[in-house]
Amino acid sequence: MVKRSILSIIVSTLFVLNSALAEKVGLTQNRMAELIIQKSLNLKEADLKYEQYRYAPFMVYGAYEWKWSVESRYEVDKSESLALIGDYRFERYRTTASITKSLLTGTALTFDVSRVSQIRDGDSFAAATTTTSNTQLTYDTWGVSIQQSLWGNSFGSADRARVRSAENLYKSQMLMRSDEIQNLVLQGLRLYWDAYVAQENFNESMSARDRYQKLVGSIQRKSSLGYTMPGELNQVQAEYEARQQSVKAGSQNYLKQLETLVTFLNLPAKTEIQFEIPKAIPPIPKLAPKPAQETRFIQSQDFKIKSAEDDLNRTDAVNRPNLDLIARLSATGVDESSAESLNELTRGSHPNAYVGLRLSHAFGSDVRKEEFLNKKASLELEKVKQQRNFLEFEDRQRQAQRKVEVAFQLLESIGKQKGFWEKALNELNRSYTQGRTDIRNLIEVMNSYNSMEVQYSRAVGDYFIALNEWAALRDELIKDEK
Repeated sequence: MVKRSILSIIVSTLFVLNSALAEKVGLTQNRMAELIIQKSLNLKEADLKYEQYRYAPFMVYGAYEWKWSVESRYEVDKSESLALIGDYRFERYRTTASITKSLLTGTALTFDVSRVSQIRDGDSFAAATTTTSNTQLTYDTWGVSIQQSLWGNSFGSADRARVRSAENLYKSQMLMRSDEIQNLVLQGLRLYWDAYVAQENFNESMSARDRYQKLVGSIQRKSSLGYTMPGELNQVQAEYEARQQSVKAGSQNYLKQLETLVTFLNLPAKTEIQFEIPKAIPPIPKLAPKPAQETRFIQSQDFKIKSAEDDLNRTDAVNRPNLDLIARLSATGVDESSAESLNELTRGSHPNAYVGLRLSHAFGSDVRKEEFLNKKASLELEKVKQQRNFLEFEDRQRQAQRKVEVAFQLLESIGKQKGFWEKALNELNRSYTQGRTDIRNLIEVMNSYNSMEVQYSRAVGDYFIALNEWAALRDELIKDEK
């Protein structure tokens, strides 16, 4: 016993020194939620996952950006043609620039300018169609083109549907981001209460061991005086060893739960957690049923349905024949002098204009029909999911409320049981001391009381977890920022 006491003192001293060096964190439920949002790697992982979804809508918007290009090149040309036959060598400096823009009205605009500076060398025979002997010329052009969709993507109906589909899908994903954050907070709160219950069970197992240790000492003294019944000391010593095993198992479980909690919060490994539990158990809140359409999950599915509808409308539009209005206005300028060529161009002395219609369509396979049927099935699938979500939410809401009510009733009942067993234990302790009861009865009551202590801690945790799950179902655990 002396050696064990010395060892206990050494272990306690080391534990106190380690605790002094470790960071201490007081945890309430609110503080737990704050730490999850601030530090948890799980939440950062979820945030980054949803951050990637931002890219998808911008891929759609990218089709309607301003696009410009500039090209400049040097060209040597010694080829022959029906218009020019002979040993000629052309050097050309060509520069072109263009700006294009697509609009959500189904309109495509293009503006382009170009300049070609040409030098000709050679003195062979030429075809009869050759009308100039100039060896150096500058050719300038500009043009404005417009293409307007009249049918198919009628005045941009398919383009706008595509944009709306991407935006609604992104809104749906952002609502689910809030839902996932709430689920992570709920997961953390479950770990919080599991660790607290493990701590209380560990403390209770040590208290039970200490009670048996005192009982062993008392019976050993009575046994040395010959006042005990046969087998009493052995029974109590066996129970004491069982309590020793419970302490070791409880310690292992508590350390496991604590490490899991610390890791989830992304705190230093040596962090010491101090649970700050409400002294008074809160009563069951009186809440009116939450309308399903006000929950994030249902609203997210609504956006998915809108996205699928826009996708179907876009597919229907682009699968029709395309009828486009096309028009172009351009002008040219040609002269030996680059300045004079530019003057001709700006004066519009040599314009060119046209306007027309272009009809196009693809056929020969059932791919367009199947694409439409696929999008239609996707829309119907999202609608069926929403119908199921409404029914299941009503069930889950009733079940969550019942779970809270039952957990509260069990907590009250177990609390009463614990009180009764505690009174019974005190009475049997006095009765056994007076020699009026059997040791077996005392052992059974002590074990029952220990069991009630463990069950009570678990019942407290279960009640608070049920409250948190009910709040999470109603989107009230983590509320959206207004």
